[in-house]
Amino acid sequence: MQEKRKDLDVFLDPRSVAIIGATERPGSWGSFIMEGILSRPFRGKIYPVNRRAEKVYGIPSYGDVREIPGRVDLVVVVTPEQSVKDAVRASGEKRARGVVIITAGFGEVSSSGSEKQDELSQIARSFNMNILGPNVSGVFNLEADFNPSGSPVNHLISTPLAAVCQGGYAFYDLLASGFYRGMGVGKFIHTGNECDLTANDFLEFFGEQPDVKGILMYMETFRNGSNFLEIARKVAREKPIVLYKGGKTNNGARAASSHTGALSGIRGVHEGVLKQIGIVNAPTIELLLPLGHAVVERPPMKGKRVAIVTMGGSWGVALSDSLEAHGMVVPEFGTGLQKRLRRLGMPARASTKNPIDIGASGLFWDADRMVEIGREVIFSGEADGLILHGVGRPGRIGQSPPPERESFLDAQKQTILGFAALEEAAKIPVLVGTRYSPWQSQAIHEVNDLGVRTYNRVEEIAQVLSCLYWYWQRH
Repeated sequence: MQEKRKDLDVFLDPRSVAIIGATERPGSWGSFIMEGILSRPFRGKIYPVNRRAEKVYGIPSYGDVREIPGRVDLVVVVTPEQSVKDAVRASGEKRARGVVIITAGFGEVSSSGSEKQDELSQIARSFNMNILGPNVSGVFNLEADFNPSGSPVNHLISTPLAAVCQGGYAFYDLLASGFYRGMGVGKFIHTGNECDLTANDFLEFFGEQPDVKGILMYMETFRNGSNFLEIARKVAREKPIVLYKGGKTNNGARAASSHTGALSGIRGVHEGVLKQIGIVNAPTIELLLPLGHAVVERPPMKGKRVAIVTMGGSWGVALSDSLEAHGMVVPEFGTGLQKRLRRLGMPARASTKNPIDIGASGLFWDADRMVEIGREVIFSGEADGLILHGVGRPGRIGQSPPPERESFLDAQKQTILGFAALEEAAKIPVLVGTRYSPWQSQAIHEVNDLGVRTYNRVEEIAQVLSCLYWYWQRH
């Protein structure tokens, strides 16, 4: 028997793809995958395989993958479980380089399902062919305009981040919500039950891709832990890895077992080891995207001192509590800095100690003066990171504000943009916090469109800065 090769580029940039089980039936995975591929101008050839249809979405269909006259690099299988084995064998006989099995009902269901997975792997090995799956929701490579996945195209944005996930559909939700904040990944692999290829394989693959600047991972188990640690240690020296480990608790492990057939460990066993080799542990699954973007885009966080400029004293208190709970400090500014801030026109009732509480002073109408406050702080040498919080008032999206509110809206935008520019000038992380999403505030909507990241939760801000500090202490 030939030794199996790892031909991973075929899963992200094939010259041709066949979809066994392609259909136009609404709500079926056969239609999801076809719609995903057709949602972008994929430059390769597309071959639907459906015995009952002459065409699928206007493309000529074949009754069997072996009937396709041209070469087939990649096959996506979206058929019922009982016909997957035949589909894999037919793909091997067609000399496909790889197979993605969307179909579920294998190792995540029963021990007999695991045995069926082993059969699929043996068949693939006999043809020197790789399998991704089963029980996956697809892959995509936005640079190649290749999207055989369940994610709607209007929720995808290409970035230098890549993602490797043992579970996939929740990650689509993260991409959909992240899209409106300008966050996303350019390449995505869902490994599912991993009967053949594993997350380890794609971690190593993305680690070698020069256009991938950071890697996000959702893991439920480490099927070959020593191999994972060896690969991750090497990759983490060159580019950041942000990982969320699912199944940390006994009940979470039980859920993971029924999700991907994963055998998960308890929390403390993994997190300490992962930190030792330089992996950023995401505290929550929702933080995967924000942390990935932060470690790739933000300047180094060289110390624990955080300065806060806020429009409301309560936000300053909440931020201080959360920052210190995550190991950061909110130091009181020196008298010299406080005097310089007063000279910028801050009234006596506004706090200059840190947090700087603008409150009802009215300075938020004066964008230039607000930015000067930020500039004075960030170049003072008394802070390693800066937070602007409480900006972005609620208002309609897509409609012009009343004339009397236009200057207020412009002042908010200019304040946010001015603070964002300070990050580049000082090479110190500057985070913009707001309670409003891009759909709740016109100002936040517009600055997000201009590429400014905003953070909606106090806890998220503290966790991002804490993880940034930890990451840059190791690199």
